[in-house]
Amino acid sequence: MARTNESALQQEIMAWIRQNQYVYLATCDKQQPRVRPVVLFTVEDRYFFATFTGDSKVAQIQNNKLVEACVPLEEDGHTGYIRLKGRASIVNNAALKAEASERCYFFDEYFSGYDDPDYTLIEFDPDYAEYLRPGETYCQSCNLKRY
Repeated sequence: MARTNESALQQEIMAWIRQNQYVYLATCDKQQPRVRPVVLFTVEDRYFFATFTGDSKVAQIQNNKLVEACVPLEEDGHTGYIRLKGRASIVNNAALKAEASERCYFFDEYFSGYDDPDYTLIEFDPDYAEYLRPGETYCQSCNLKRY
């Protein structure tokens, strides 16, 4: 398929992200990268991860906000991916934590409420994407920074 203009590419990437909640999140633990599967979900075009307060990714993000998320893609027996680079931050706003808890499909399985001390909400603000469409052999990239 031909290369796509940046606006169309951004829309295509966002469409994939909205339908693929399972991603791999990379953080940095001092000089060592750490990668783990997480669920990425949206609230009004903002991106979030819900996690346990004691998880190592919380401390790693507090120490270094630069993260990457990789969204594995599959379509018609072909694979691809979207790599998202950006910043993560711990959310302390109770109203936002409450709203996000309503949008996270597994929330009630692990947390007693949005004020549960074991619940930490992480906001992810991606600013750059590298995209390999399923079945293609070259990557495309674009800026995702929202102003």
